[in-house]
Amino acid sequence: MQSIKIKTYLLFCFTALTCIAANAQQLFKISNYMQHSFLTNPAAVGANGHATFGAAYRSQWSGIEGGPTTAVIFGDTYFKKMNTGLGIVLYSDKTGPTSRTGGELNLSYSIKFDNEHNKRLMIGIGGQFIQFKVDKAKIADAIPNDPLLASSGSTFKADANVGIYYRSNTLSMGVSAKQLIQPKLDFVKSATNPEGRLYRQYSGTISYDIKADDVNILQPHFEVRYQPEAPLDFEGGLMLYHKDMFHIGGSYHYKQSYALFAGVKFMHRLSINYAYEAYNTPISIFSTGYSAHEIMLRYFFVK
Repeated sequence: MQSIKIKTYLLFCFTALTCIAANAQQLFKISNYMQHSFLTNPAAVGANGHATFGAAYRSQWSGIEGGPTTAVIFGDTYFKKMNTGLGIVLYSDKTGPTSRTGGELNLSYSIKFDNEHNKRLMIGIGGQFIQFKVDKAKIADAIPNDPLLASSGSTFKADANVGIYYRSNTLSMGVSAKQLIQPKLDFVKSATNPEGRLYRQYSGTISYDIKADDVNILQPHFEVRYQPEAPLDFEGGLMLYHKDMFHIGGSYHYKQSYALFAGVKFMHRLSINYAYEAYNTPISIFSTGYSAHEIMLRYFFVK
């Protein structure tokens, strides 16, 4: 059993390192993307029309040693007189021996279509900084001759984001591009080693509120993510909101996982959200720990 665990961990480490050197997903994942669009789209900061502040924690694949964990702190606000939104995101994302710590500062400008700002086309730009680190002690025994062990194991990079977002009382949709500059990571500067870099990533989201009756709203939502030389990534689902007091729902991540959601909101200000995500094979061959758990708190500064 111990031998199996060691082999599993080494395989996991190899996969994580490959993701740094190859064209792979490099952005942290949040299950509740439909409620927090500005985490993926800089144009969506300030979309709620007032200030918010929150935090999230996500633990994934606990059955595998070194499974991904993500912690996020975020906030945004909207300056109505200037038609401008401002948002900040700080995060720590760890997978096996690798970790990413970073932050984003995003700015949006709204073109309003009515005096109440209910219909807005928002254009956003932003900058980000990222520190990539590799815990060399965790890979030294498995790959003792790897050139990475002779490097610092850390690199600091800056990049840029851009997006467009439309919001009305019923419809929200947007497209964004992150890591536009695509800087090289340069862990190991050698012609014989694969070149690692931050790769440009695109995403599009859409949701629509359907009024079921006076107190309930159904919200279908959909997200697509794209990265050059990688398959399209699809996710979609349905949420039920009751009186701005609580919600339940679910979604399906194409060929990867399904998720269940639940949340409550107190006095229209403090929301507590939980998400459970279960992954398909091959992760599901583990008897336990093949799922993800996510908890998110958010406070709305409303009158």
